[in-house]
Amino acid sequence: MSRVSQAQMKKLLDLLSENGVLVDGRVMYTKTNKQNFWKRIAVQLNAVEGGVYKNTWKWAKMWADWKNKTKKKANILLNRKKYRTDQTTPTLTNLELRLLKMINFPIEDKNDAIALEMVVSKEGSEPTEEFQAEFLKQNYGDGDILQDKSDIEDDVDDEKTLECFSGVESKFCDVGDILDDDKLGDEDPDEDSSDFEEKMKYQEKKFKRRKMSLEEYKVRTSLKIEKDRVQQKGEELRLRALELKLKGEELRLKEIEMNKINYLTSIEEEKLKCFQEICSCLKEFVERTRSGTFRYHNAL
Repeated sequence: MSRVSQAQMKKLLDLLSENGVLVDGRVMYTKTNKQNFWKRIAVQLNAVEGGVYKNTWKWAKMWADWKNKTKKKANILLNRKKYRTDQTTPTLTNLELRLLKMINFPIEDKNDAIALEMVVSKEGSEPTEEFQAEFLKQNYGDGDILQDKSDIEDDVDDEKTLECFSGVESKFCDVGDILDDDKLGDEDPDEDSSDFEEKMKYQEKKFKRRKMSLEEYKVRTSLKIEKDRVQQKGEELRLRALELKLKGEELRLKEIEMNKINYLTSIEEEKLKCFQEICSCLKEFVERTRSGTFRYHNAL
């Protein structure tokens, strides 16, 4: 289970709606630093029954992603109302509407704010999260069509919040070097431009850039895998060479041992010959001694 429950999302809004926590839509870290603040938030969210467990870095990232996606959906609703298009429009849940009010989402006038609330109330049944995520992914990618200065500042603030956890708890692969949003964002059209076709062409161009980046990422990944495979083969050959070297040393030691055994065997054979010669000499000496004594007695 990896999806955050509604109870945890409501609990997160309750914690962030405390006095002094959010100022102009930004988290203010008073009397504590960022890590301690999100550690306290993570402990309380992980304690919610029936919810998922996430570490400190993941909860901070979840808040940043949720806030950005909600602002994108609100921009889509207002944009569809402005251009009066008949395309499928994502709806805002009560929690998302509450989030927009908490972060002081900038709306041009009160009529837009009332229209936004009316759209949310008249949509009827809320669509599933899978439908909303798929809608944002297919039609608008990861970028906003209408992004004002406050959104840019919030994104920078969220990136700084997540950077403080990157060296502590983050163990994920960063694909930012391939899909660099900054490079893709350099060619954004003017915010005040009202040419909808130009914006759609820009979105199509961005999608092609991302597709090329993904293909480049696949090529780099395959090259990296091949390189690791070659290195692994080299390590196997090196270990095989060490094994053969150890086997040669073992054979050399056995040869030395056999030479020692042969040398000792030859010495034993020499000793045996010497003892045999000594025995024969002693026998001859005893016989001569006996024969000499016998002749001496006979003479007497």
